[in-house]
Amino acid sequence: MIKNILYFSIVLPAYNTPPDILRRAIDSVLNQTYPYFELIIVDDGSDASLEHIVKEYTDDRIYFIRHPENKGAGAAHNTGIKASKYDWIAFICHDDEWLPNKLEVCVQYIEKNYPQYKFYYHFPIIIEQTIIKRSNINSIISKTGNYYIDFLIGKDLLIQSSSVIISKECFNNYGYYDETGVLIDWDIYLRFSQYIDFYCINECLSNYYISRLGITHPDSIFKNKKAGSDIFSFYNKWGKTIKANIEAKEAWKFRWNTLAIIYLENKKFKNVIKAYWESIKLDPFWRGNYIDILKNLPKIIKLMITNK
Repeated sequence: MIKNILYFSIVLPAYNTPPDILRRAIDSVLNQTYPYFELIIVDDGSDASLEHIVKEYTDDRIYFIRHPENKGAGAAHNTGIKASKYDWIAFICHDDEWLPNKLEVCVQYIEKNYPQYKFYYHFPIIIEQTIIKRSNINSIISKTGNYYIDFLIGKDLLIQSSSVIISKECFNNYGYYDETGVLIDWDIYLRFSQYIDFYCINECLSNYYISRLGITHPDSIFKNKKAGSDIFSFYNKWGKTIKANIEAKEAWKFRWNTLAIIYLENKKFKNVIKAYWESIKLDPFWRGNYIDILKNLPKIIKLMITNK
């Protein structure tokens, strides 16, 4: 008996991507050992169109869409999803790379576990400059099951965009990516986990490059004005839900306190005040905030003066 072939729509959002980096991502998709897919490249209003790079390829599975202006990562993802022809959606970040057998491996898990599971993810190999860190799946808290509390708390956020394959049913039933400036991956995974469980494929099937090309770079939340506001937007959206959960409320109290200190080190005065204030509102009687504020008061006053 011949099984139905699974077809994938692969969405590659790109913005001001260097040609060699974009080619690396595209090549890693076209070199898949499993050939049944389309690749939708969404140029999110790059300063110079990326179309000339895409035209180097003659593969008729490639489709190119360009936003006339930069709309943000959420809009770029949504454009690709809405243009897709197939029932399974996968993503690849413009600065990441798939291993050649990624789809071939994932198909086996989907065929065995759908329709019970509609959301699948695997692990990446983390590459930072010349340092390669293969995900140790034996030490990571990985599971097949529900992630709602994990994402509400912000604990073990190990699901990376280039590693997910999602049934289009999820987008149709639970909504698309937020386009207003929240942390889009964290936001949509939290939303989906309210309704469905996730299937963890315990294999490393992609290369995740820690890069300044995307907002995933550790420095971005502090050095990029828009990215720095994303966590506040995320919290404004989910704050009521977080405050209703004792465990999440406690976790975010410490998170805001930690962020306040880091913002102080990076001389972001307004964010220092906002972060401390959010932490205090969650627990007005926790001494940790007041001890830190008193200890760092000279730095805060100096920063306040320089920001006038």
